[in-house]
Amino acid sequence: MNTDINIKIAVIPSYQPDERLIMLTEALFEAGFNVITVDDGSLEPYKYIFDGCKCYAVVLSHDKNLGKGSALKTAYKYISQCYTGELSVVTLDSDGQHTVSDAVSVCDYSRIHRDSLIIGSRRVEKMPLRSRFGNSITRFVYRIFTKTKVYDTQSGLRGFSGSLLNFMTAVEGERYEYEMNVLLKCPKNNIPILEIPIETIYFNNNKGSHFKALKDSARIYTCIFKYGKDKK
Repeated sequence: MNTDINIKIAVIPSYQPDERLIMLTEALFEAGFNVITVDDGSLEPYKYIFDGCKCYAVVLSHDKNLGKGSALKTAYKYISQCYTGELSVVTLDSDGQHTVSDAVSVCDYSRIHRDSLIIGSRRVEKMPLRSRFGNSITRFVYRIFTKTKVYDTQSGLRGFSGSLLNFMTAVEGERYEYEMNVLLKCPKNNIPILEIPIETIYFNNNKGSHFKALKDSARIYTCIFKYGKDKK
């Protein structure tokens, strides 16, 4: 068990990634992070990528695809079992959308605001049209139901201290709706949500994303509407 203090941990859930994942884990490792990546049931042709990550990261695996939320919680449970002391946890996507310098900034900010969830906030106007539209609508609906202002509700670059690990693990959701559930649960638990600006990066108009626009959006909005119904 790692018992050092002020440990920086980077968590990367991943499903059928390309070689950018290896470069990301290496860069995070060199920046001083303990890196954990979760292979969320990727097919056999992708195994060599995770093997390449093992020089720089702990690689956890699901036998089948369980979803981003499940992958994140698998990493959180591992952290709870294997680390003690002052922890700062940062989550990143595996597709190159997040820079290491932005991950460091989010991590540093979470050290200052240890009771808060930190979100790396992208500029909506720089997103591809589909992402821009979806983020804008979700931001509006989220604010209507929660009375909480969050600019980038769909950012995967987030940070929090080890004191919030149990909370993050207990939040419901297995797939992309998990991240929205976190945003819904924070106000209920008096956990501030803070945002800092990060770069807005998309490759090939975000065609490599595994986000299923109709199915995953339906899950997200179901969570928001359920939240609103439960408050009545």
